[in-house]
Amino acid sequence: MARSMIAEDRPWPTSSLSSPGNRITPHLTMSLHVLQTLCFTRAERLACTGWTNPSWAVVQTLERLLFSLSRRQSYDEDPASLVSFNHVDDGAPGSQNDPSIDDAPAIAFAFKQCGHNGHIIFRNTTYHINSPMITTGLSDVHIDIHGTLLWSDDTKYWLKHSMPIGYQNQSTVWFLGGDRLVVKGHGVGTFNGNGPVWYACCSASNYPHRPQALNIRHTTNSYFSGINFVQSQMWTMTVQFSSNVVLEDIYVNNTYDGGKVSDNTDGVDTLYSDNITFRRWTVHNGDDAISTKANSTNILIEDCTFYIGSGLAFGSIGQYPGVYERIENVTARKITGIGTKYAGYVKTWYDRSRSELSTNGGGGGIGFRDVYLDGARAEPFSISQCTSYSGAKNRSCDTSTFKISDITIANVRGTVKSNIVAVMQCSAADKGCDNIAIENVVVENTSSTANASCPNAWQYECDNVNNPIGFRCTGKVSKNPGGS
Repeated sequence: MARSMIAEDRPWPTSSLSSPGNRITPHLTMSLHVLQTLCFTRAERLACTGWTNPSWAVVQTLERLLFSLSRRQSYDEDPASLVSFNHVDDGAPGSQNDPSIDDAPAIAFAFKQCGHNGHIIFRNTTYHINSPMITTGLSDVHIDIHGTLLWSDDTKYWLKHSMPIGYQNQSTVWFLGGDRLVVKGHGVGTFNGNGPVWYACCSASNYPHRPQALNIRHTTNSYFSGINFVQSQMWTMTVQFSSNVVLEDIYVNNTYDGGKVSDNTDGVDTLYSDNITFRRWTVHNGDDAISTKANSTNILIEDCTFYIGSGLAFGSIGQYPGVYERIENVTARKITGIGTKYAGYVKTWYDRSRSELSTNGGGGGIGFRDVYLDGARAEPFSISQCTSYSGAKNRSCDTSTFKISDITIANVRGTVKSNIVAVMQCSAADKGCDNIAIENVVVENTSSTANASCPNAWQYECDNVNNPIGFRCTGKVSKNPGGS
């Protein structure tokens, strides 16, 4: 990893040194900045340079030397050939590509030194992450990932040391956050969670302290692209308490052993976040591909392809007592689902107030259009207001007070293994669902229920759906969809 301040890419800090005529060139300030990176404290800088006021000739020499090195850090270079101004030799060595050596302290050290107006480079090697990381409060930082971050397979350690995110019993191994971050994986940078050990030991629903790979937290005005996530420990990542963030060209593959999948391997979840864009995601997993959860607003999901898992999820939501939660203004378009269970589904918690807690809130302004399905395993769309912990007993699916309204499903094509287009179990406790529109959905039924006279899915199962738009309810809900 390196701190690389390239004159063309960054504004340079003011310097106490100046050229004759009080002029400061970009190259000079870059050189001085690099000197300050090499020598972190003022005392170290003085010891490093040996003077407090170098002559202009000496400064020019330093400028030529350091700028010639910086030119070798062009984005067009092979990452393996990058020159590092700081190998983090001062007490925090870089990656040794040795599983027994924890690279997390070196990474944390680099973020501490380069966390403001900095450039952090993960080289084309493997970084072994054996302890949690917190790198938050960053500003104006470029992060380039050319290698692999590999988390250790010590599940006992991680179950004791993963960090709670403050929602459900979820935890993470890395908090990353700040303002104006640019994080690029260039199609090769990879997070590897050593997932199979987790899928074997702790695959039960929301297993306590089983960690997510990444929590993007308190992040604003930022951009993530070209990153691969493979075999994540649990949920791949959560975007939490964040706004104005774009994540595009992201690849998630949480399969193992030739295509097997595990529960709770969501691609990404959003919590308490606004104006988030997911563009050109590819997700192979055994659960929600993208899930918008509590207080997610103004979310755009487009040009994405999902394999195997449950598809796009709105929720779960409405779990906590006395807490008003919402999901509003979510647009999903140009979505492809290959072998997914649904195209999209809504899930809210039932009201357990008689024994545990009550729920409230509302969601709406959801648009889901231009969808192609290849072999969906169930109906393209469902609503369940009966979500619970796995194995919960005596749940009443007509008690949720979370209000669902203003949802549009349009322009859906492809094949499904069902003769049902939608199953909508809306709770009577809040007088059902309002303004549900399903239009221009033509999907071929490839299950045994298909016949020549009725080759397409055509049924709409409804409980408490008020004044449906674009479709006619054909019967009551025969089974709870997506209820756990």
